[in-house]
Amino acid sequence: MAERGATAPTLREWLGDAAFPWPDAAELAEGDVIVACYAVQDAQTGTTRADKPFLKLRLADVHGTVEARVWENATRLQQVARPGTFVGVRGRVESYNDTRQINVERLEAVRVEPEDLDLFLPRSHRDPDRMNTELVGFIRSVQDAPLRTLLQRLLRADTETGRRFRLAPAAKRHHHACVGGLLEHTLSITRICDFLAGHYGDMVDRDLLICGALLHDIGKIEEIGFEPGFPYTDPGKLLGHILLGVRMVEDAGRQVPGLSPDRLRLVLHLVAAHQGRYEWQSPREPLTLEALLLHYVDDTDAKMYQAMRLLADAGPGWTPFDRSFRREFFHHEGTGSAPEDAPTDPSGRPDPDTLPLFRLDED
Repeated sequence: MAERGATAPTLREWLGDAAFPWPDAAELAEGDVIVACYAVQDAQTGTTRADKPFLKLRLADVHGTVEARVWENATRLQQVARPGTFVGVRGRVESYNDTRQINVERLEAVRVEPEDLDLFLPRSHRDPDRMNTELVGFIRSVQDAPLRTLLQRLLRADTETGRRFRLAPAAKRHHHACVGGLLEHTLSITRICDFLAGHYGDMVDRDLLICGALLHDIGKIEEIGFEPGFPYTDPGKLLGHILLGVRMVEDAGRQVPGLSPDRLRLVLHLVAAHQGRYEWQSPREPLTLEALLLHYVDDTDAKMYQAMRLLADAGPGWTPFDRSFRREFFHHEGTGSAPEDAPTDPSGRPDPDTLPLFRLDED
């Protein structure tokens, strides 16, 4: 049983010839062998009647949670199976007091790549391929060539930032806290910004607004960890996603031919001002029309997502009191059902005539 270290194997390396993805422990018969990987939610030590230490674990994957017991080397393996870590487990499925659990025979730390996080963590309900198509369509729709190059440099699928952008959560807890949540939230506000740019006309620079909408939260790929519970990283705690995002966009923008310092500065202002208020940890308040629109759209989308989750979870009638909103919400008979994903035109760009402003399938 190997201990945790920098050389921890990946999921596929650890599983070897075993099934990938692994089966749901609840669907196996008592006595069956299971070889699987889990996120550790809880770990506690206990002692048997013979005063021998054992380890009691609560493990989680996309199927749900399962209890596990480690009877051998419990003290040593407590350092491996810490809450918030990932482990590979080999054992036998047993029932104890009508509860399914795993009698662990082997336990080892494993390394989870970002693309495998949805085997353990909640994922956006939107199809990732359709979201990618929508993202590519918005980038292509930007007519300002240097801004389009900036977007491609940061968000193209074959770049490190683009890959992480497609997988990251948008928040730790309140809104879009799931794998793919950042892309889901970004596309939602970009659709709304696209509509508002057309609605308000030529005084709004659509290309600038769309660029800012797509990049405003890019710092979250460095602020929030790709781990159970989506913990804040050290850079996230020390700097926050706005400063991290400004740095990322500025570094990329300086390498784009034809992108003037003045134009780049306007993009950076959109990133810096999107939270809107100093008391909300915004370095600047919105000082351009595009920044003003982006702030209100961003705030609206986050609040709508959270409120729709409250209503969906509560069902008809009043929701429980929510501390962040400081109110209850009423789920009335007119609350609609979730529409299907909106169609796109052949270029991949969303058709604004078919896009609702807020979509219930994105909760």
